[in-house]
Amino acid sequence: MEDFKTLVMYEYKSKQPFIALNLLKVPLLSFIILQIFAPTALAQNEDYHHVVSAQSGVSLFSFFRGNLQGSSIDTTVRFSSGTARNVPQIQVAYDYGITKWFSVGGAVSFNKVNATLNDVTYQRTQNLGNLTVGVSRTTIGVRALFHYGNANRLDMYSGVRVGAGIWGVGINSSLADDKIEPILRSVGGNGLWRRILGRDLGVGWAAVQAQLIAFGLRGYVTENLGINGELSLGSPYFMSLGLNYRLGYRD
Repeated sequence: MEDFKTLVMYEYKSKQPFIALNLLKVPLLSFIILQIFAPTALAQNEDYHHVVSAQSGVSLFSFFRGNLQGSSIDTTVRFSSGTARNVPQIQVAYDYGITKWFSVGGAVSFNKVNATLNDVTYQRTQNLGNLTVGVSRTTIGVRALFHYGNANRLDMYSGVRVGAGIWGVGINSSLADDKIEPILRSVGGNGLWRRILGRDLGVGWAAVQAQLIAFGLRGYVTENLGINGELSLGSPYFMSLGLNYRLGYRD
């Protein structure tokens, strides 16, 4: 037992310099970032009221891509093969700084996926040919951001966003206009899209969309132009990267 205690104490003492060095890495990295982006401690929202940003992000749409395998089981809709592709989530946002720690704004984002199916048949008797089915969502919302640790070239924030998601489902053949729901089920839509849409398909509608912006960061490479990133929960994206431009300097 004494030998075991001696060994533990030896290991702890011998690794103390290594542990201390690793603990120093976090404040050292923070110091370097602040030196790059924050040479002077001026609050961003007090100096620049307006920030315009463009972003691309990751959402549920991002995972719907690749080759689709036709089903050999006797189903309502059958197809030989297919492919799925998506348009990356795109967003344009505007934020107005009211105080150094609070801003309000709005954002518009767009998502879309397309599934191309070859040799589609309906109930084994009707040949629908090759079809392309598209599902799109345009989200319009307002957001409130709480800023902290911000300086001349560094701005960190968290916030919330609430808005409406305008959904649309379309198909490129009039022969299949009334068959969109079983067609989506045949490509896996019964598990994914039915949970997301939750209602009749083939028409457009709006649904409430909410998002918690857990952490956002803007770093300016010039006085006005910068890069940004966000980590979020909810719709319309989980993670995004982009560019932002600030203006409206107040003397």
